[in-house]
Amino acid sequence: MKISVFKLNIISMIIFMLFAAMLLFSNLALAATHTISLSAEKLPNGQFGYKMINHASSEGDTPTYPDTAVIPGPTLFVKQGDVVNVELINNIDVDVGFFVPELASGNAKQVAPGQTGNYQINTQTVGTFPYGDIESHLVGLFGAIVVDNQDNRVQSFVDVAGEIVSIKRKKLDKEIVLFMVGSTFWGTEIINGTQTPLWTNPSLRAVQDDKIRFHILSLGPGHTWHLHAHRWLESTGIPVSQTAPSVIDVRLMKDNYDSHSFTVKAGVGVGPGVWQYHCHLFSHMEAGMAGTFTVLAKGSKKYEASIAGASPYGAIYLNPSDAPGLVTFEITDVPGSHFRSTRHKDLSPVTKTRSLEIIPPESSVHFVMSDTEGVHTITSLIWPSGANDDNGGGDSRRIPFDQIKPYRGGGIVKLSTPGLYVFTCKVHPYMFGAVIVDDPATVGLDLGDTIDIAGGLNNIPTSSDLATQLLKLFLVSTTYENWMNFASNEPWTVSYPSVDVRTDLGPLNLADVLIARYHKGVNKIPLAPLINPAIPGVGEVWIDTQSEKTAGKAKHGTVTVLDAETWKLKRKIALPEINMNNPHNMWTNRDQSVVYVTQWFDKRMTFVNREDGSLIRDIRVGDSPAHVMTLPTTDELLITLNGENGMARINPGEFEVNRRTFTQTPGADNANPHGHWIKYDGTLVSTSNIGTHDAGIYDTTTGQIMSRTPTGAGSHPIAAGMTKEKLYMANLLTHSVTVVRMSDGENLKTISLIADYDPISGKLDDNDKNGVLAIGVLPVQTPVSPDGRAVVTANLLGMITIIDTRTDEIVKMLPCPQGCHGVNFGAKKNGGYYAYVTSQFADVLTIVDIDPNGDGNLSDADVVGLISLVADNNVSSDDTIIGMQGQGGQGVLAIPNVYNGWVQNLPETWKAGLTAEQINP
Repeated sequence: MKISVFKLNIISMIIFMLFAAMLLFSNLALAATHTISLSAEKLPNGQFGYKMINHASSEGDTPTYPDTAVIPGPTLFVKQGDVVNVELINNIDVDVGFFVPELASGNAKQVAPGQTGNYQINTQTVGTFPYGDIESHLVGLFGAIVVDNQDNRVQSFVDVAGEIVSIKRKKLDKEIVLFMVGSTFWGTEIINGTQTPLWTNPSLRAVQDDKIRFHILSLGPGHTWHLHAHRWLESTGIPVSQTAPSVIDVRLMKDNYDSHSFTVKAGVGVGPGVWQYHCHLFSHMEAGMAGTFTVLAKGSKKYEASIAGASPYGAIYLNPSDAPGLVTFEITDVPGSHFRSTRHKDLSPVTKTRSLEIIPPESSVHFVMSDTEGVHTITSLIWPSGANDDNGGGDSRRIPFDQIKPYRGGGIVKLSTPGLYVFTCKVHPYMFGAVIVDDPATVGLDLGDTIDIAGGLNNIPTSSDLATQLLKLFLVSTTYENWMNFASNEPWTVSYPSVDVRTDLGPLNLADVLIARYHKGVNKIPLAPLINPAIPGVGEVWIDTQSEKTAGKAKHGTVTVLDAETWKLKRKIALPEINMNNPHNMWTNRDQSVVYVTQWFDKRMTFVNREDGSLIRDIRVGDSPAHVMTLPTTDELLITLNGENGMARINPGEFEVNRRTFTQTPGADNANPHGHWIKYDGTLVSTSNIGTHDAGIYDTTTGQIMSRTPTGAGSHPIAAGMTKEKLYMANLLTHSVTVVRMSDGENLKTISLIADYDPISGKLDDNDKNGVLAIGVLPVQTPVSPDGRAVVTANLLGMITIIDTRTDEIVKMLPCPQGCHGVNFGAKKNGGYYAYVTSQFADVLTIVDIDPNGDGNLSDADVVGLISLVADNNVSSDDTIIGMQGQGGQGVLAIPNVYNGWVQNLPETWKAGLTAEQINP
């Protein structure tokens, strides 16, 4: 009998469909119905967690869950095809939800505070999957759902000699759930159906030959999971394939969310021992993303329970406990709250800031980059002297805490030595978060007897002027209510924590000390009057008011445009259509028609129409673009990538990066350039390399590294300026300016900005014998005037220093509002130059005339203007300003560009407003 191939195919298809239908109905017959009620709760440290209220199953048995909210949330075990209904009760003060991205069933709605939402989970896919809230998952609202086969088979394990052994779930000795979030592990252990929270970086334990099923899940930026001394099957599928499976000991976890489940036999092939688990990315591992897995000898069953790490329920200020505690800082793009404690609402009545935490010794500090588009480091700025001693307990060997590479992650560190710890970001070094480790047995919150400060200042008494100056800066910068508001015409009123702190002089009231030292003993200080310069400027001044908040976007930041001829504001540019994020630095093209604006907390740079402030293009250029300039010879753009290791380059008239100039050789340490300057003839560019503490000089044509001049250990070079022959590099943490000969990179001189300053008493003496009393603490931008005569440096602590390039000596110090940051030069009408100076924590622009009488003597430089950056209703704006009006002054740009090399290429219409000396400086 003959049967056609076509008929055979039809018969095969019918048989397959019947088999599939039988399988489906079989699964439906075995399917259970789960009714799960969860609540979202606030934990003692301010993080959020899910709590199991009730779990009912038609099969009867359900796990034993913790009776409190936990991180990660309760692990939900179901089987393929089960019906899973979830009720979520929102007991916190923000909208939350319940979303399983890989098992989505179309109901990802958010639930308002006090309300209840209902969800259903699609369980047709076997595997382990993360669930959580879309907005708050990185601060605790996450957990795992495990969808197993109906026959209870789980992942096979590798036994002695590589034998692959299948196993069912009831034969497991325990299951461990580990989430990789930020740079921290969060864990749960499951033994005989009982779920126990392991919290952060737990010490896992098992007995030799125990069969353990691991569920590794990742949220946010990707990770690499590694467990020492053990091997497992790469495939997370249950059946053993006919081909030889891959056996691995490392698994790459994808960005956003990922999961990987496997089974191991504890100690197989190696026996008892202590093995490490960690993220294999070095920067994550050095941030604390590691723990131990101890395999005990057979017969040690009573010791099999793992040891939990630091917990949100542990010992922290306002929450006494015998267990080690955990406080958490969210890293954010929000000005004044870049390190935001998750319980700042509870603490701020005492601390007055959102960025200060208090813990007892042996508790831990956790950082997670949950609300930022940029890359960051978590880096120690201040720590108690001796906290890094090897016998100091806790993570003393990790103090000072640092990360060599900025990334989107976080960190965790246990602190043992009482005293003050201040953390920052090397990329954005005015981001501050502080922790006081307080010994409960002492009177007052412990600041310690002495502190060490990044940059090499060690054993500074906590009662000293420098220590209290830095405390004041911290409490001003992290408390928006303490920023200077000149536009109000009201005195500057500050609110410091009125608490006793323990210093080297014993207990002192912190507020009383700060007000007595820096506010003349009163809490209200009259601010300097607003004043316009008597002589107009030329053109416009563009200011990055990086903190200003507008209604039409989530991120902060505007550009403020000032008419330099009338000293009136012309425009506010928020660009809500692109959610412009923390605009930081600017430059313009050759004909002054386009302004380039970097977004420092992002990956983007924006092209803005100078004439009307409208958006031309918004493009991605790389991580944390800081400064932007053009080559004077070709108009090509060079943008420093502060979060990376080079400069992005864009051809004139184009809108995409076409090449890069790298700021280090392959395999060298990360340079992370911040500020840069280009030589007047376009041949050389210099970068301030914060990662390698040097001034790099590069050939702009070939990209060749011409020289790398060290600026000092821990110096943190941050900005540059140039004459025709010399480079001036501001060093933030050593409070100095390095002078470099550009032809060969020789360090000609290091100008100390604190040579006259006694950090203990605060007194100034002419220690450098230059006839001028001056101080500059935390210098930032430091350009050279277009005529090459003056270096004007903005110092974050609130002072302006002026260096004469003929002598390389400080010739003048001038006052500046808090957070002095940006400087750039513009033309003064009828000759000369103004230095325009911005302040981060004040709503004004300071205008300095470096040579008011034109006699060439810079010692008579003076502040000639103080202009409000707060807009009234007459100022054009593309969005409604709703907060931090005029605040956050950072980059500043005068138009027309009158720097040597650029001014010569201006269109004649712009040259018409300049003198012959300004056109050819």
